[in-house]
Amino acid sequence: KSGNRSSDEMCHLWLQVLPVNFDPAQGDPRMLLQEALALHNVEENPADFEAHYNLAAMLEAKGKLDRATDEYEAALRLRPDDAVANNAMGSVLLAEGRVDRAALYLETALKTRPDYFEAHYNLGNALASRNDFEGASKQFLLALQARPADANAEANLGSALGEMGKFSAAKSHFERALQIDPGNALAKENLAELQRVMNQK
Repeated sequence: KSGNRSSDEMCHLWLQVLPVNFDPAQGDPRMLLQEALALHNVEENPADFEAHYNLAAMLEAKGKLDRATDEYEAALRLRPDDAVANNAMGSVLLAEGRVDRAALYLETALKTRPDYFEAHYNLGNALASRNDFEGASKQFLLALQARPADANAEANLGSALGEMGKFSAAKSHFERALQIDPGNALAKENLAELQRVMNQK
């Protein structure tokens, strides 16, 4: 069978309508087209999980968190146990400061996918923001089991341990973070502060 399929036609359309010189301050015009297409897909088929999820992710990337939350909720009504969607919803809620609700979605993601790095990492951040540094340190350790060479997880684990007064362990995790990524600002700043505190004792 010859000729374009509808998905191919859309690709051709993108190539034909992209401006040659666009102002980056106005945003990437392809994102506007993607958002319009995703919105169209949601309107055409409200039972399409991927359409809701993709639209939510685009809205989140643009900082439209309230609308992103609505679309993630719509996606989760269709697939309540989807680990990626639960993590995404938890991440948006965490960004909005709705920590307790975020933790519920992140825990659901981990029930479905226990080795999910992003969900452990996000749940660690949620617990740390509630001053549950012991719980946070456990989540960062689990994140590092899933992805051992993640500098941010190492640095956050160091921070949680430091908050619990476990300075020696915290120091080793900051140093490990800097071995992985010598430019990691969180690890650098916290290691310097930790050394200052340890020198005063």
